[in-house]
Amino acid sequence: MSFISQPLSLSGAYNVRDLGGYPADEDKTTKCKSFLRADSLANLSADDRKFLYDYGVRLVIDLRAETETQRNPDAIDHQAMEYVNFPLLDNIQSSFLQGKMPSDMSEMYIRLIENSKTTFAAVLRKLAECEGCALYHCTAGKDRTGIITMLLLKLVGVSDDVIIADYSVTEEYMQPVFVQQKKMVQAAGIEVPDFVFQSKPTFMQKLMDYMKEHYKTVEKYLLQAGLNETVIEQLKHKLV
Repeated sequence: MSFISQPLSLSGAYNVRDLGGYPADEDKTTKCKSFLRADSLANLSADDRKFLYDYGVRLVIDLRAETETQRNPDAIDHQAMEYVNFPLLDNIQSSFLQGKMPSDMSEMYIRLIENSKTTFAAVLRKLAECEGCALYHCTAGKDRTGIITMLLLKLVGVSDDVIIADYSVTEEYMQPVFVQQKKMVQAAGIEVPDFVFQSKPTFMQKLMDYMKEHYKTVEKYLLQAGLNETVIEQLKHKLV
């Protein structure tokens, strides 16, 4: 894996990365400045907001639960870019690390894929409509954001190895935040397994294996979730 997307130069976020630059089907390469995956935008500075606007961001999709958005609202310029909240309830960050924990992250990913089809379809429909660059994010930019990223990249034939590399590097970029989160939950006396703060390759591999076994392709999954061929083609065109 020679190339992995690097975080954009922002002072208030650690894991805002472009989906551009990856090899896709038909010897194509994913386009830059179409989609950004991101962690929390609650601490963006004025310079960060200008940077994102100048980068072309015109849509921000927040994948967090309403309780998360209220506690840490996005610090974006609502006049300059559209903001939409499509909550994906992971029952980990969405319940502030106090929900029932899965056996590993892939269990939660599969549960989301099965139980939130309508929401995934709504997110991707909105991404397809966006005229400029679209940014989508959750809290760490790892789990809910990771699933959306997998769906987009698989749609245009990016290899599993590349998708896994793009997913697993989040643990490295988010290390300073995860260290603080661990301290906070320990101080509160909450038991949280280490894997919650990890992005192991096996977590994403298990999800993709499940998708292949149950749906054959991401495209078939999305059609079943409620997207039509036109929207799927729009997404592909935006990305390659």
